[in-house]
Amino acid sequence: FEQVGATTVPQIISALKSGRLYLNIHSARYPTGEIRGHFGAINGSQTFTPPPAPPALPGGLPTQRDAARFLTQATFGPRYDEITALTSKGFDVWLNEQFALPLSSHLTYLDVTPVVNKDTDQREMMESFWKHAVTSPDQLRQRIAFALSEILVVSFQSNLAGDAFALAGYMDLLNKNAFGNFRQLLEDVTLSPAMGRYLDHLQNDKEDPVTGRNPNENYAREVLQLFSIGLYRLHPDGSLVLSEAGLPIETYGQEEVKGFAHVFTGWSYGWLPKTEENWIYPAIHNNGNQFWRVPMQNWANHHSKLSKQLLDGTVLPANQTAQKDLSDALDNIFNHPNVGPFIVRQLIQRMVTSNPSPGYVHRVTQKFNNNGSGVRGDMKAVIRAILLDYEARSLNVIGNQGYGKMREPVLRFSHLMRAFNYTCPCGTYPIYWMDSQEYAIGQNPLRAPSVFNFFEPGYSHAGHIATAGLHSPEFQITNDTSVIGISDFFHYVVRDGFKWEEGRPILPNYSSVNPLAANPAQLIDHLDLVLTSGGMSAGLKNQLITVLSAMPSNNPQARVTTAVHLILTSPDYVIQK
Repeated sequence: FEQVGATTVPQIISALKSGRLYLNIHSARYPTGEIRGHFGAINGSQTFTPPPAPPALPGGLPTQRDAARFLTQATFGPRYDEITALTSKGFDVWLNEQFALPLSSHLTYLDVTPVVNKDTDQREMMESFWKHAVTSPDQLRQRIAFALSEILVVSFQSNLAGDAFALAGYMDLLNKNAFGNFRQLLEDVTLSPAMGRYLDHLQNDKEDPVTGRNPNENYAREVLQLFSIGLYRLHPDGSLVLSEAGLPIETYGQEEVKGFAHVFTGWSYGWLPKTEENWIYPAIHNNGNQFWRVPMQNWANHHSKLSKQLLDGTVLPANQTAQKDLSDALDNIFNHPNVGPFIVRQLIQRMVTSNPSPGYVHRVTQKFNNNGSGVRGDMKAVIRAILLDYEARSLNVIGNQGYGKMREPVLRFSHLMRAFNYTCPCGTYPIYWMDSQEYAIGQNPLRAPSVFNFFEPGYSHAGHIATAGLHSPEFQITNDTSVIGISDFFHYVVRDGFKWEEGRPILPNYSSVNPLAANPAQLIDHLDLVLTSGGMSAGLKNQLITVLSAMPSNNPQARVTTAVHLILTSPDYVIQK
């Protein structure tokens, strides 16, 4: 490093270590910056030593606190009756019950919802998301599908803006595969018409030497960078594999991107006759919404017949069929050693902790690689391993530096509604356009601003978090405005319910909690269990009891709503442990 102006070398190094040094790429189209990324410290080594096994967990049925923590990680928010039930049945029984529940379908919701604008509006899909998140019995499936939607991203903030059925079909696809196999998930996502339109491999045509046309590379890049293996080689514990020069080793280059781009040629909407007219101008308007319900199909004369360079030196021979190319290419990705640690780490981040230890990632990766019966990619085995691991279940780890995660706004709102039985006389959940950080929660399901999601798994908030080498994904959408905005939002939603449309309020039911308000300490103990999984600090408890004791005892619901609002905006709640 060299001094730049008045900025000294020690100051530059300090900025680097605290996450304040970044690279910004400018272009003629984006003169103020097109791509920006902060530098951060990441672990890596040339050799790999398996991490030691953790201590054994105690046996027996879970306590109420154990149950509340588990349900916080595995659902859209625990309810008191669910916590109590789990203490009697145990984690394994609950998981088996959830795995056996039938799928709750978003397409079915749209099919039976009599709304005039359903063909051109996003609102019905938002209703379906919140209704399933708050009320569906298959909570684990819904929660995993939501986590997958933040990894394998498709968004209304795109050329899918008006297609509620596109996102409904895509979320049903994620729901279907949440308990399946990752290889099938990868294929279904690849052939999803919603993903095809979003990342440009729908109607991706083969090369044309005459015009100079080359296949679109968008999906080819993202399926590698974001959906499967990442940019650099990983050890089984998620740490970087370093070269002899001490540098990260790239997983792929431009030739591999070109190879996969040629694989993903010739695919367009299913449910259409394979005519040239339908390739050039698909007659989707004549097929209702059927084209969002079925996988894409291939037009053979638009598929590249060239040989194709894939990962790790694999080359597909020329003149294979489109389906053979696709199957071989996805097998090539799926069997790459990076897939386990790359996907596992992000699922752990979405459910348990932003900074899983190398041992945690390694243990779950082993289950991804082999479920115990020789099957790779078994999602049930992966989910079970994530939720039953020592670092998910032990209370001994919650004080470790970097343990836990910020609850993303969607999960805070869903938890509130589930915990206090919010319902609408209309029978659904009319909740729309929650993107505003000033007036809403600053996050709207299925409306990520880009394929990189609302926040990135490797994001580190500048300052103490970055200096410690920790990640804090949800902090990327957290700022002064959002902190104040969500507090204001909860201020009225906790007391008065949520009212987007006149005549369709979503109202809480505090009848089971109000009797506890006569004894502030008893009320706070109850809310501590349901909202903060029994982990509320003594300081916050004492503050809440003092505040509630000073309020009139003849208005129990005022005490309840004051306590709930203060807890929802406290660090004890916002940081899930």
